[in-house]
Formats: sequence, structure tokens, C-alpha cells
Amino acid sequence: MSSSHDADIKETAIRNAKIVVGSQLVEAEILVRGHKIARVAKQVNAERTLDAEGQIVLPGAVDVHVHFRDLAESYKEDWYTGSCAAVAGGVTTVIDQPNTKPPVLDKKSLADKQAVARKSIVDYGINAAIDKLDKLELLWNLGVTAFGEIFLQQTSHVDLLQALQTIKRIGAIACVHAEQNIDGVPNEVQGVRAVLNINQAIGAKVHISHLSTAAGLYLLGLYAQDITCEVTPHHLFLSEGDRARLGPFAVMDPPLRSQKDVRGLWTNLNYVDMVASDHAPHSIADKKKPSPPPGVPGVQTLLPLLLSRVDRIGLGRLIELACFRPAARFNLEGKGAVAEGFDADLTFVNLKDRKIITPSILQGKSGWTPFEGLEAIFPSLTMVRGKIVYRDGLIMAKEGWGTQLFGSGKAD
Repeated sequence: MSSSHDADIKETAIRNAKIVVGSQLVEAEILVRGHKIARVAKQVNAERTLDAEGQIVLPGAVDVHVHFRDLAESYKEDWYTGSCAAVAGGVTTVIDQPNTKPPVLDKKSLADKQAVARKSIVDYGINAAIDKLDKLELLWNLGVTAFGEIFLQQTSHVDLLQALQTIKRIGAIACVHAEQNIDGVPNEVQGVRAVLNINQAIGAKVHISHLSTAAGLYLLGLYAQDITCEVTPHHLFLSEGDRARLGPFAVMDPPLRSQKDVRGLWTNLNYVDMVASDHAPHSIADKKKPSPPPGVPGVQTLLPLLLSRVDRIGLGRLIELACFRPAARFNLEGKGAVAEGFDADLTFVNLKDRKIITPSILQGKSGWTPFEGLEAIFPSLTMVRGKIVYRDGLIMAKEGWGTQLFGSGKAD
């Protein structure tokens, strides 16, 4: 559920649109009334019209894994610049992870994050860490969306067990970075197995962040638990063969995997629940340090890269991966579909308008991308709750248009 947000938006009729129904493209018109989609029909009427001739109108993408930095790391990204990058890529909702400086782990640090997040022009959820086990229920009642990303390498199994017990009791969800050190080397398969074994007797809702190996995906299918997973574009479009070319800009966590893993993820994409960016920007100067920090920017290229492979994925499946399933899993009501009663979060795309990714066309502060040179399909227009926030390369909204989306532990 979302907090209220005042706006003077009247009715708008979106004409000449094509929308996805099931796996088919159909012609339709969309009536937007205030923040909501009031009607989807063959013909609608309103004083204001918006022509979508030649374009497909998709639900805005829901990116459940971003690090919008800010606070002590605002030089890397802040909530305004990160959300500008989001809308330029057709992302209208994000969930921010808690490992900021300072991290989100109690009432004060949550309030600090909320204060800077108000600059956002996309709607957003805020996750909390599990460092203070006695604060989890309080944080849930204060409206955090989920708990984690929980770094398994930095968390004892006892603490994870206790956290999952509380998360199960309050009806929340745990997001886990499931890599475990084996002889000093991070191992995803063993990490996934450890999480599943710990949770087997508890049955908490668990979400595996940035799954990067075919073996890890296979393992998830062997356990009858309430488990979902996400895969990132950098683990779908890049491999360890790109490390030499990218140098320090290929340093990420989990690392780039083999071509075999990349093929395995694509082959088994039907078993993946969603795609998320793990947008983790760093400055060029930081990346060129002797020990570069892990992470790559990606919120703006998430949907455009998937659209570049729409012939393989299919538009219906793409919407499931990038819009509907992320919203459903994290209880983001009104998000993820072009349907009556849903928020008017919409993105217009022309599948013939392919562009080569370059840093110059990207928003955000980092000034680089690991996807430079790849082909992508960027949106021409993005709406968040009925307001045009991006159009033809221009940001159309002032900071603060976005509103916080609360977990089910908090009502409006």
C-alpha cells in the first residue's frame, strides 16, 4: 500500500496504443484518471489525449533490487539521480537495499533513509537489515518492504535462523545474498543449500537475490518451500569472458560467471521468478582504485536490455519477469499491470527503435556502464501514477513525485 500523494491530474485518454494481453498484442485505449487506470477498452474519452501511435504501452518495470546510495555516499548516487535513471529505462517502482552508510537497522536509520528517499520521482520501498534482531517487528510495523539483502557470508547461521523465525511470524519476506565461503571462496550453490536447509523447518518467505549460476537455479527447484529468485542483466548479458575487456568495471558480487552458466540461465528462464538490476553504482575513480568495490549501475538498462531480446523472451513473459511477478511477490498493490484499478505506471516503447548503449545517454552519477556497446530498446515516455516523468530524453518531473510503498505490516 502507498502513502497519499496530492496531485492535480485530470483524465487522459491514451490513443492508438498496443497492449499485451496474455501473449498477444492488441489495440486498445487507456483512460487514466488521476493516479489510476480507470478503463482499458477499444475506445475511451477524455479532454486530454496522448497519442501512442506505433508504440507498445507496457506496465512500468518494478526493480526490486537497487542501491540508491545517498547519505554518506551521495557522490555515487542519490535518490533523485537514481530515480531519473530508473524512469529513463522504464522503471517506475524500486526497492532499495539496507546496506547504505549508515545501514537501515533501527527506527532512526530508517527515518534517515526515508528523509533522503523523498527526493525520488519513482515510487519506492525500503528494506531493512537484520543486524538488530529485536528491532525486526518494529521495522516491519514502521513500513519496511522486506528484510535484506542479507549477506550470508557475514551472517551466522544462528542469526539467520532467528531472523527467519521472526520474519515468518510477522509475515514478512527475507532477501538473501546466498553465497557461502568454502575454503575462502564464495560458493553460490552451497550458499543456496545452506539457506534452504536453515529455512526448511521454518517455512519463511525467502527471496534469493541475484542468482547467477545454473546449478543454483536447479537446486531451488528441489526444495518445496516458499522461495523465489531474481537474476540480473549482468549475469544474463555478460560472462567471465568480458572481464579482460572491462577490467575493474567487471568487479561485482556475485562475480561474472561462465558462458555455460549464462546459457543455463537463459535456457531455464521459465524457472526464474523475476529480473532485477542490482543497481550498485560507483564512481569511475572508485572503480580504478587498487581494490575496486563490487557493483555496477543497471537500473536504466534493465528493461531496455530485456526488450532487445523480446523475440526470445516474449512480451508476455517479459512483463511477468520485470513487472507483474516482482510486484506480486513484494505485495506492491496496484503495480505491475496495465489493467483497471492499477496505478497508471506506464512505459511506451517502439520495438524498432534500437540504440547502442553509451554512457552519454544514461542518467545517474556513475558515468559508465558495463553494457556499453550492447543494443537496447529504451522507452520514449514513462508515466508514474498518471504523470509523465520522462519523455524523449528529458526528465519531466521535479524531485519528490515518488511515494513510499509500505510492506503489509503498515497501513496508510
